[in-house]
Amino acid sequence: MSSLSNDTEYITKQLFDAVQRQRICSVNILNEPGPRIVHPYGVCQSGKKIVIVCWQESAPVGKSSGYRNLSLLKCTGVEMQDRHFIVRNDFNPADAMYADWVFHI
Repeated sequence: MSSLSNDTEYITKQLFDAVQRQRICSVNILNEPGPRIVHPYGVCQSGKKIVIVCWQESAPVGKSSGYRNLSLLKCTGVEMQDRHFIVRNDFNPADAMYADWVFHI
């Protein structure tokens, strides 16, 4: 198994734990100058990509808050924070765009 696969598996396990515990995470994305602060809602397959479904609280310059689908394969690290989050009322895991969940809140 390649290093990327092992890293992705480890990151997925970290995200699963954060989702189950409703913990805010600092997420590093390949080639971005700093981490994004997100409320992870789950991981799903969207088309040919596997994405981290989240509410983004803050991000490097130019990125605003809101729902985001971040590429799991471009994620280089996840750090669970001490803060918890509450799932937004407008989140709908049954939405057609999330047809193939790996896991979700």
